[in-house]
Amino acid sequence: MPGINSMLNVQKPFSLLHYAKVNNLDPRRILLNAPNLFSNFHFEMNNFDRTLLAADFTTTAASGTTFAYNAQRNGAFRGATGAVDNATVNLYPPNVAFDPADNPAFFLRWRSPADTTRMAFEIGWSDAKTDEALTCVSALTDVAAAVPTVGNGITDYGMLVFNTDMSLVTAALIGDGTTGTVLGLRLPSLWAPANSAIIDMIVGISPNLVKAQVWENNAFIGEFNVTNGPDTAVLVRPSFLWKSLDAATKQIDVLKYVVLAEENAT
Repeated sequence: MPGINSMLNVQKPFSLLHYAKVNNLDPRRILLNAPNLFSNFHFEMNNFDRTLLAADFTTTAASGTTFAYNAQRNGAFRGATGAVDNATVNLYPPNVAFDPADNPAFFLRWRSPADTTRMAFEIGWSDAKTDEALTCVSALTDVAAAVPTVGNGITDYGMLVFNTDMSLVTAALIGDGTTGTVLGLRLPSLWAPANSAIIDMIVGISPNLVKAQVWENNAFIGEFNVTNGPDTAVLVRPSFLWKSLDAATKQIDVLKYVVLAEENAT
């Protein structure tokens, strides 16, 4: 896989690849400067160091505490599931506004709960859900090709998922769109989040392709991909959901969020 974001392969004026060739640099290094290449890239960042604005994020919960600013070191949005089985808390931009053809990718840094043994999450891209407070994946087989059962109204998506209520006890990457059939990959590293860990995730999509990278406490877990995902012209958005699978609260701190996409607005 050439890189987490397909923008590294796009050759056009002031693209990452063009800028890299002119400066004789690896385009993956140039990706760090993408915010300065403002004519060709959409870029947004949130350090979660101020009050949550409804124009930026929506937060809902099924028996939980919705995300709100927490005045901790460097700031964070803090939310928590309720202390009941199947309680959820989530965070997502209010609009579906990203086209997979623009190769969008997001970076998310979050802190896992103090006890992760009975927890689920779904973190990635999708079109709008029927109920944003509910999970979408209802079955996931514990095999290398972890083909999921997906509902809740989404048709185009690319997500990292984890749910110990299912037979799959490690995280997996899934992707689907109108084109092709749903695909899943049990992460070969057999990663499950540690207690109170700082977790970094990058999830990037292109038409019918999903790529992801994961770190835990600065240790690289791995880079993964599945060859299906959202279709061109189906607008999607980032979506982050956590769920309790027992009668214990799962507190989540969301620490940093960055989105990068090609600027192809007309």
